Amino acid sequence: MGAEALFCTEKNLKENPTAETSTKVETTPKETQEAKQNTTPETDSGTKDKSKAGSAPDSGPRWANWKSVAAMGVVGTGVVLYYNYEKERVLSDTKITVTGKPAIGGPYSLVDSETGKKVESSDFHGQYTLLYFGFSKCPDICPTELKKMGRSLDIVDAQANIPTVKPIFITIDPKRDTPDRLNAYKKDYHPRLMCLTGSDEEIGKVSKAFRVYFSAPEGDEEDYLVDHSIFFYLMGVNGEFLEYFGKNLSAEEVAHKMMRTIRADMAERSMMKN
Repeated sequence: MGAEALFCTEKNLKENPTAETSTKVETTPKETQEAKQNTTPETDSGTKDKSKAGSAPDSGPRWANWKSVAAMGVVGTGVVLYYNYEKERVLSDTKITVTGKPAIGGPYSLVDSETGKKVESSDFHGQYTLLYFGFSKCPDICPTELKKMGRSLDIVDAQANIPTVKPIFITIDPKRDTPDRLNAYKKDYHPRLMCLTGSDEEIGKVSKAFRVYFSAPEGDEEDYLVDHSIFFYLMGVNGEFLEYFGKNLSAEEVAHKMMRTIRADMAERSMMKN
């Protein structure tokens, strides 16, 4: 009866913790001692079992996590490799092969600052020309580039098997670069340098033909700078574009590149004749 009453009491507390117990349980000291002896081993055993049960599954999840990480790594690598493969395939399918030379240059008609007469681009056929676009009031870039042009031409002139190259300076500031001003300006540079000017329309046309960028302020202001691109243009004996040389090249690099280009052009024209 005592055990049954205890079971009923515990059951009532679990189902309703606030319920009052109506059954009184009476136990003797002997029964109490036996109950303690019987419950102690169960508690210890239960504790040991729980600790064992809690430690046993640890190795399982850790091993599963490592396998998951490895699997994700394999999948990720495969995705990256496939992406790179598809990228290369698409690029190879859309690759464009460019042949020939860029459409730079064209016929022009300007004024020789020295003679004051009109000069046509066809007047230079039969010789190689090296063109530079700038303006006489340029404080640093144009003087530096024209000096470099002169040094490169001196190097080329020292080669007996290279034809003479004609240097030409075309102003992009015709408003201020009058023939008289250009004549005085060119004395500081290579003795073969020719300066050309013209009307705003003529300068705009030749600049567009050579893809030269320049920007000058509008208005009547006299003291201003002109922003412009900085290149030398090597033109062939028929007025065709051969090569350009940027500001980053030294005089020696310009000279050697110019000589290679001229030699290649001479060889090509010789083969065409034969």
